[in-house]
Amino acid sequence: MPPPLLSLVVPFFNAETWLLPLLQSIDQQLTPEVQLVLVADGPTDGSVALVQGFMEHSEHRPCYLLLQQANAGVSVARNLGIKHAAGLYIGFVDADDLLLPGYVAQVLAVIRHHKPDLIELGYKRFQQPTQLSNAKARFLHRRAGFLPARQALAQVASINQWFPWLRIYRRQAAAYFQFPPDVGYCEDMMALPALYLACQRIYHLRLPLYGYREHQASLSFQVKEHHKLQLQRFFSQLQDGLYPELSSKAQQLMLLHLAYWLYNWQLQQAEPDSHTQALAWQVQQLARRLWWRSGFSWRKKWHLWHSVALFRQRFQH
Repeated sequence: MPPPLLSLVVPFFNAETWLLPLLQSIDQQLTPEVQLVLVADGPTDGSVALVQGFMEHSEHRPCYLLLQQANAGVSVARNLGIKHAAGLYIGFVDADDLLLPGYVAQVLAVIRHHKPDLIELGYKRFQQPTQLSNAKARFLHRRAGFLPARQALAQVASINQWFPWLRIYRRQAAAYFQFPPDVGYCEDMMALPALYLACQRIYHLRLPLYGYREHQASLSFQVKEHHKLQLQRFFSQLQDGLYPELSSKAQQLMLLHLAYWLYNWQLQQAEPDSHTQALAWQVQQLARRLWWRSGFSWRKKWHLWHSVALFRQRFQH
């Protein structure tokens, strides 16, 4: 039997509330050419039992693979899914989201007809599924079809859209692609530049095929201290040329977005840490150099500048 064309990796942790509608949205689109890899990241609710029951009654039972691991985080769960995925192409789905009608058919058509290294998708945001029909369609680029890899990556850095579920990649084009383990926040921003740089043929499928659910859990930032330290290290690595192939503009925009998050979090703390104090002057200089550069909104530029000024006033006497 030939391998499936597409494997979709779905990590989940305590997602019992959301998994059933997601599974229904996928199951009705499944074909023998699609594998669904579900990775249980040590959930303590009824998620695993729900998935097992759904698989047992699905007409597409051979398409399903359920993996289980002790709780280790979304990156490790995705990596386990990648390891066991049999498809020629691999994509990602979050457990609280939905596949919109046409996802599988459109993606398989692009794979068959164009054979790109990386496929980018459009999406819609929603809180309740009834909102999807009138929700705004959102896209990474203005035009459909093939794009130069560096141009696509520069645009992604500009709009700061690093969601893994917006990408499907050809396994052979990025055979060693992994998400960074033990990273609890912005793991997608750390991982995806390397994926883009490994791919040559980028195809933008300019259709809204994915439903991104916004709810309290996704809107609130549960940022722990070690997550912030990981981002600060990533900030320093970018400054030191972590991705030499990346354009100067793309690197600088990534630095600005990281700085925006870091200082917003730091201002909520009672005391600064030494690393953030050391970065304050560097970020202020970066913001000054890039004040007129497009790709980073005026609101964010002003807020970043104001945050750094407040930080220096509040903590540096």
